[in-house]
Amino acid sequence: MTIKGVIFDLGGVVVDWSNSITYRHIEDKYRIPAEEFKRLAESGMPDAQRGMISEEQWMRMVFKHFGDPPNDYVNVWERTFSVAKFNEQVLELVNGLKLGGYLVAALSNVEPSRARWLRQHRIDDYFDIVILSCEVGLRKPDLPDSPGGGGIYELILDKLKLASDECLFIDDNSNCLMAAEKIGIRTVMFENVVQLKIELLKSGVNWNASPS
Repeated sequence: MTIKGVIFDLGGVVVDWSNSITYRHIEDKYRIPAEEFKRLAESGMPDAQRGMISEEQWMRMVFKHFGDPPNDYVNVWERTFSVAKFNEQVLELVNGLKLGGYLVAALSNVEPSRARWLRQHRIDDYFDIVILSCEVGLRKPDLPDSPGGGGIYELILDKLKLASDECLFIDDNSNCLMAAEKIGIRTVMFENVVQLKIELLKSGVNWNASPS
């Protein structure tokens, strides 16, 4: 089946940001070991990314392991975005795909503050469809137990109005890619832009050229 839609993960693919910035800041400011904070934060991160708990609840639960939370703990996580920026080479590729007649979508696991950053930086201007986990209550790589359940992947296929084998999904997380493959979406592991362009051509996807 000819590829008609290309789906991009955001963090680590379209956007460069690093949680390690926040962990180092917390270690320096509050004398909390970065690796220990990371372990606890990432254990609760899925619930924050599904919108099941607020970021305030999430950060408070983590900080409580180390004593009384500091007064400014609510805004701690937003330190993650202090040096965040788009990968301009990937955005050029996204635009080339749109010009070539492909539908392009973004599918990402994010917390509310990260979603706000993306909206404020006009992520919707670059993609035909944008689905952020905290806004829809679903998260990669979760797949429902019900037969045929496609979770957040099925949601984006519905939005694109395409079959699974008409889409290609690009991510830097192998677990997220394997879940997509289970429902028939073709995938590419992202390493860098040059590698991605090669993999797209191997899949029959040629930016600036309309799909047949």
